[in-house]
Amino acid sequence: MNDIEWMAPDPAAVVAALAGIGFAVDPTEITLLVRDNRFAARLPGHRIAWFPTDPHGRERLSREARTLALIERHCGFRAPRLIHRSATGWQLRSEVPGTADPFGVYQRVRDDRHFAAVLGADLGRVLADQHLSIPPRELGDWLLPSPAWPPPLAQVAADLARVTGDRALIDEAMALLHRYEAAKLALAEPVLAHTDFGFHNMVLTADGAVLGVFDYDEAARADRHYDFRYLLLDIQEEALFTAAVEAYEAAGGQPIDLDRVRLFNAASAIAFLAWRGDAGPDEKPAGRTLAEDLRWVRMALDRAG
Repeated sequence: MNDIEWMAPDPAAVVAALAGIGFAVDPTEITLLVRDNRFAARLPGHRIAWFPTDPHGRERLSREARTLALIERHCGFRAPRLIHRSATGWQLRSEVPGTADPFGVYQRVRDDRHFAAVLGADLGRVLADQHLSIPPRELGDWLLPSPAWPPPLAQVAADLARVTGDRALIDEAMALLHRYEAAKLALAEPVLAHTDFGFHNMVLTADGAVLGVFDYDEAARADRHYDFRYLLLDIQEEALFTAAVEAYEAAGGQPIDLDRVRLFNAASAIAFLAWRGDAGPDEKPAGRTLAEDLRWVRMALDRAG
């Protein structure tokens, strides 16, 4: 393994790589997760190994490792931590202990306003810690300059027409995307933004406290508002979002422009609808059916004006 850079997802190769650093593991205890440009091997003891499958994957893993090191040095909340980094680019990390349950948390937020408010307040404090604790001088050009999502406007426009024939909805969506493209140029003071901050990337206690946050693959030196966009859910109740903003500002975070978050949320919703491609109405490429994606888009457009 030390003489090659890339390898295919294979438990035996993972075992050999780990053995090279004195970490013994039974191949039957390995769960493989394939991702773009890389794959992960989930291991016993809340550990996970990441392997690049091409040069871009190596670059992504290196960038995320630097991000995690910043969080470990400066922030109080838990995130994955680097245990070993090989010369060929693969990494062994400790995971945030616990299990992410995005759909369960979503349902509980829908049903329990008190839980939503408690969770939102904790999320706001986590974001304040992340945005305020890391010295700006340490946010170099090695970070992404902007979020990876939404994709370029032309791509979304082409894909959207394949998903829905509702011309009025498409026209309204494209008008909003043009507003988004103009608005994102007015960048507030950049922070370390997760950019994909949502229930799918966090581990919680039963009481709604955040045990930790993970998946910093798309972290960027970007506008703080991006980290609030997925706290606006496809429900009328905004207790989660409101509590997060209030706690963030109370912790010293810069004021959050609510209209800006709503614009970012709507642009993301439209992009997820477009991303459905050839998926059937009941398929869930991003966790939602066609009807659910359409509901989110229409609600987000209404909120964004």
